Parts: sequence; C-alpha cells; structure tokens
Amino acid sequence: MRSLRGRLLTACAVIQLVVLMMVMANTSRIWHDTVRQALGVRINALSQLFNATLAPPLTRSTAEAKAVLDSLQSVDGIRYLVLRRADGTVIASRGWQIGVPLPEVDVLDADHPLGKQVHAAAPISVGDQALGELRYGVSTQPWHSLIGTLSVQNAAILAFGLISTLVLMIWLIVWLTRALNRLVDSAADPLHFSPLPVPEGSDELALLTRRFNGMGEAIRERLRELAEARRRGEANLALAETERARLTALLSAMRFGVLFVDNEQRIVFHNPAFSALWGVPSTGLTGRPVDDVLRQAANRPPLVDLPAHYRGELPPGHDRVDFGELTMNDGRIITQQGYGVAERDGSANGRVWLFEDVTQARQLAERMVNLAERDALTGLYNRHRFQEEIERMVVDAERRNGTTALLYFDLDEFKYVNDTFGHASGDELLKTIAREVGTQVRRHELLARLGGDEFAILLPDCTVFEVGKLADRLVSRIAQLQFSTDGHVLRPSTSIGVALYPQHANNAAELVAHADAAMYQAKAAGKSTWRMYRADSDTSRIALTRLSWKERIINALETDGFELHFQGIYRTADRELVHLEALVRMKDASGALIMPGSFIPHAEKTGKIVDIDRWVIKRTIELLAARPNMPSVAINVSGRSFDEPELPDFIGRLLRLHCVEPTRLLVELTETAAVSDIGEAQRFIDALRATGCTVCLDDFGNGFASFAYLKQLKADILKIDGLFIRDLPNDTDSQVFVRGMVSMAHDMGKTTIAEFVENETIYRMLLEMGVDLVQGYYLDLPNREHPGLLRGLERRKENDDVPQSD
Repeated sequence: MRSLRGRLLTACAVIQLVVLMMVMANTSRIWHDTVRQALGVRINALSQLFNATLAPPLTRSTAEAKAVLDSLQSVDGIRYLVLRRADGTVIASRGWQIGVPLPEVDVLDADHPLGKQVHAAAPISVGDQALGELRYGVSTQPWHSLIGTLSVQNAAILAFGLISTLVLMIWLIVWLTRALNRLVDSAADPLHFSPLPVPEGSDELALLTRRFNGMGEAIRERLRELAEARRRGEANLALAETERARLTALLSAMRFGVLFVDNEQRIVFHNPAFSALWGVPSTGLTGRPVDDVLRQAANRPPLVDLPAHYRGELPPGHDRVDFGELTMNDGRIITQQGYGVAERDGSANGRVWLFEDVTQARQLAERMVNLAERDALTGLYNRHRFQEEIERMVVDAERRNGTTALLYFDLDEFKYVNDTFGHASGDELLKTIAREVGTQVRRHELLARLGGDEFAILLPDCTVFEVGKLADRLVSRIAQLQFSTDGHVLRPSTSIGVALYPQHANNAAELVAHADAAMYQAKAAGKSTWRMYRADSDTSRIALTRLSWKERIINALETDGFELHFQGIYRTADRELVHLEALVRMKDASGALIMPGSFIPHAEKTGKIVDIDRWVIKRTIELLAARPNMPSVAINVSGRSFDEPELPDFIGRLLRLHCVEPTRLLVELTETAAVSDIGEAQRFIDALRATGCTVCLDDFGNGFASFAYLKQLKADILKIDGLFIRDLPNDTDSQVFVRGMVSMAHDMGKTTIAEFVENETIYRMLLEMGVDLVQGYYLDLPNREHPGLLRGLERRKENDDVPQSD
C-alpha cells in the first residue's frame, strides 16, 4: 500500500465511502425537514378546522361540543382529542384517559426528533374571546415508512455507483502509474537527463512525454544558468547592503519617531527619535515584542492599554490609520499613525508606526483658543465671551423661571490716571482691579472686562439681597485699595449699576442697557456707590449729560469745531514715512482741544458718530486733493457706519469729485465692530474695496476672534492691537502671538502695522519679528501740522513756481 498505485486505490475507496455516507445523511436530513414542514402545514390546517368546527357549538352547549368531537375523531391520522375550557377544565376526551397529564406541545424545528406521533394544540376562540383549547395527537407512521423506503432505494443506487467507479479507477491507476514510473526513472539525474522515447499517436501519454522531455531540457539549462549567476548574486547582495545602510541613516536623522514591527508585532527597526520619545534604550530592542518594550518605557501614557493598542488589526482597506494622540508621563503630546507594510503579492508584512511630538503646536493652539475668549491685559473673559454667556444665562433663566443679575461698573476718573500717568499706569491699575474683584466672584459667576475700564459680573440664580451684598463688597474693597504709580498713591473708586432679569429687562440687550443706566445713576449719586436699576430714574442726569454732549457735537459739526491731527506710520526696515493717520479732535468754546475719549462714546450712543465719520472723510479727501504729493492718509470709520450702506458710495463720489486716486485713502475698521456682525462687515468691506480704497483692520488680535474671519473680511492691512505691543519686551505670551499674527498675515499676503511703539526696545523687537510698519510716540506725536503734510505742500509750491509755456 506504500506504492502510488496502492495509495490511489485506497484514497478513491475512502472518498467514495465518505461521499456515500454524506449523501445518505443529507438525504435523510432533507426528508426529515420536509416531513416536519408538511406536518407543520397539516397541523396548522387541522387547528383552523378544529377552531371553525368547535367554536360555534362550544358557545351554545357542552353536549353539542362533545357530539362534534366524536365526528372529529374519524379524521385520518388523529390519535387522540382532549377538549378543555379556557380555565383548563377538561370538557371531553377521545383516545386519551382523563386524569393522565397531557404531554408538552411539540415544536417542529430542526432539533426536534420525529416520534410516532406529534402532540399539538388548537386554541378555540370567537373573535378576541378565548373559549378553550383542543389538544390532539397526529400519527407520523406514514412519513416514517416513506423515509425508510426512500433510504433503501438511495443506498442501493449509491452502492452500485461506488462499485462501478472503483473498477474504473483501478484500471486507470494501473495504466497511469506504469507510464509515470518510466518518467521517474528518467528524471533521477537532472544534470544528465536523457529524453524518453515518445509513444506513437497524440493521446495524453504521448503529450505528457513530450512535455516532460521539454521540461527536463529546461531544468538542465536552468541549472547551468544558476551556476553562472551565483557570482553575480554576491555583488547584488553587497549593493543591497549599501542601500540598506543609506535608508537606516535617513530614518535615524528624522525628527519623527519611526518603528517597524513584523506580523507577530516584534520590533524590526526603530530610530533614535523613537527611543527619545518613549524613553527606551537605543539598542537591544530588535526581535522583542513591541508591547513588552513600551510597557517598560520610562515615558509612556498612564492610562492606555498598550498591548491591545499595538496588537490591534488595521481596518481592512486602510493603508494609513490615524490612532490619535497620546499624553505621556512627562506632559508631552504625541500623535501616532500606523501604516500597513505589504509585499509585492499584496500579503501583509508587518506595520510601520510614526510618532510626532506636537506639544508646542497644541500649546500654541490652546493659547489662541484661550485668547479668543480672554482679555489680553487682565486675563478675564472678554466682551465676546460675555455676550455669549449673557445670552445663554437669560435663555436658561427664562426656561427655568429663574433670575440672572448683571453688575456693570467702571472706575471713577480713570481717564485722569491715563492722561496724567500714562497708559502703562492705567493698565497696571486695571490689572489690580481685576485681581481684587476676582477674589469676590464665586466659581459659577462670570467676571468680564468689556473694554477700557468697563467690567461686568453675571450672577445666575441670585436674589436681590445677594447681588446687593456683592455690590457693597466691591465698592468697599476697591475704595480700600492704595495704588502707587510714579511716587503717587491713588485711591480708586467705582460706580456699579445692577439690573436683574426678568425684573428689569425682557432680554439680554435690555439687561445690559439698564445695568449701564443704573451705573450712571450711581455716578449721579456721588460715585463710589452702587444703584439698582430704576426706570423712573433712567432719564435723570445721565440723559441730560448725553443730551448736552449731543448738542455740543452738533454745534461743532456746524461751526467747524473739529480739526484733524496726523501721526506718521513708518516702514520698519528704514523708518521711512509711508502714510499718515488722521485723528479727530474737538474744540471747546475756549479753543482748547477735547480728546476723542471724551466725546466719541457720546457720539456713538447718540448716533452722531456717523456724521463725524463723514466730516473726517470729506476733510481728508479735500486735503489729499489740495496736496497731491503728500503721503496717503488713513481714516477711522466707526462700527455704526456698517449700518450706513451708502457710506462707501459717499466715499467713491468724493474721490471722483476731487480727482483723488483711491489708493491714497486707507479706511480703518475696528476688529470688534467687524466681527460683531460679520455679514454686514463683509458687505461693507467689499463695497469699500470696490471704490479702490485700501482697507485696514484696526485693533487686530483683540481676543484673537478675528482669525476665524480673516478669509471673509478681505482687509489689505492688519493693525495689531496695542495691548500686545505696550509691554512686549516683558510679556512672552504677547511675543508668541505677535509672531503668529505676523506670520499668518504674511502667508495671506497682508501688510502688518504695530501701534503704541513707545521705545527703541519695542521697535527693535518688531523689526526682528518682521512687522512691516510701525506707529507710536517713539517715532512722532499726533500733530496738526505734521511734517508729512508740509512736505506735500512744499512740493505743490515748487510745481506752482515752474513757468508754464504758452
């Protein structure tokens, strides 16, 4: 049986027997399944028949139901019948002894063996009313007889087929092995192969002999070629080693951590960056399981199941999978990506992992997100975040029938500090106030700086008593402060206005307006105090004050009571004057100048700011027309002008009327006004750009909210907010963000301006950071007769003195 012939005969016999048993088993299974299905159909039909037959008599009388039961017993194949009421009481029994427990109802599924009979149950009901149940048995004898007969017939047919096939296979095997033995003898020595004689004819044996002779010749020739190629292979191996050394050097020089593992997750290669990131040895890791190595790493994520993480399969069809970030023990953040490695035939050959340290990028992103809702000077929440929170708190209070209180306050006489001791002292005072007020605010309350010296506190779910106590504490604590600057000791004070929702306002906007009105009521009461909003006091002194300012502004517009001063903006690289900024001043009755901080807020609240904007625009364009050689001029347009869609047309008409090149006029818009209504701002800027004017976004970076809108707000110039510049040498955060703003602006093709340049140190730092233009007291002061204006006038006079030819 060890010969090929014996093994073939044995294999054929075994296969035939297995096939026979499989066919018999499958036939039996199919017939049993068929019988179960047929029995199921019949039982279902019988149950419907029994229900239709027994339901009517059962509703009338028990005797009539028993009579019907006698007739049903004659149905073919029924072994017994037991009729029960709905409560289980037996009414009648045929073929089953009363008192003997009834068997369980059979479930005809694949696991249920077929016995001599099937036990079934038919519910008897009329509509939704259950009358009882009929238990009955169905004989399976005819089906068993049919299956037995079929099995005997199939076995006979298959046995005949098995014997016939074996006889045929024996003859074929004997004939085939005789020829194969001749082929084996001929192929015993490939190097001295001798072709076999080819039988006559074209049958399979002749074809096989010809193919065998050809194969033998090819093998003999291939062996000779392999002997010659052996010396060439040694040279190719040396070249492959050289390429491998170059690849290893390249991977070792990468700053990304690189890790190759095989299909069993054992380390094949790693570079030095991987060892440094994870704190593992730089040698001795090859061949070790990757999860064992990382589990013992000095620097690893504390809460990650590393074995499951690195032994998991890549999703099918994904050559590259981003596995997210890991926070390591030392605080670094690492991204990890897995790449499947495949052979030429597509089979998997391990995986390569890439690890990158993104700690600095994530920290910078976190800072930028933080500044999007934080005030850069004090670290408190800014106006943008305050507006979001007050809207949310009001909606939440309305939903829960709760309350929300707003404390709105500023510092009394803060302008005196700025004007007397400078902005640096004013900033320090604001930071001191922010720290002191912050100690009085609880965790669930929100303290924000809205701009300048204005602050606000939001208190959810508080009573009038609680908000009054907080206002008392704030007034008292701020009055007790002693602020030292330039050898002087100042005692600041504050006036606080309080308003509650829904007692004093119907929405967030009204809550802010009424808290603001209450603050002015506190100022009218003598300052350094607080007032709860009272509607009957809302038109007191503050309304009269605003009215008087409105009249003064109207009078100044009608009597030429405004004038323009100019400050230069210089190229950082060579301090060359590039353009001027026009700054409006107001004159009082004695001719003394009033600074914008005193009249601009009232102009904005009374709506006269738009008239001031138009006056500045008109005077600037007239000046540019009169002095064609002077530098270009930048003007400031208020946020209220966004509500004046015809203002860009007004600018365009004046430029055309006075024949002024539009590029000589720069229009500055504040960031906070632009992002407060991004849609209107975008339309306004597009209309300005259509006139040909250059658009500058002023106070850029205030809260960093503007980065998200730069693509929509197509400004040409970005003026970095002075809060980032004033203390630039001492504020590392400001240094980081100024570099970031300059880099982003340059990438988007925009020019950058830094204002508040007040000393040589700041100027040098801005030069090193790549800021394009600078402006500030260090370079020049605002002046009505700026040298840039005089230079333009001198050139005009020189041109006028040139004789004209007839």
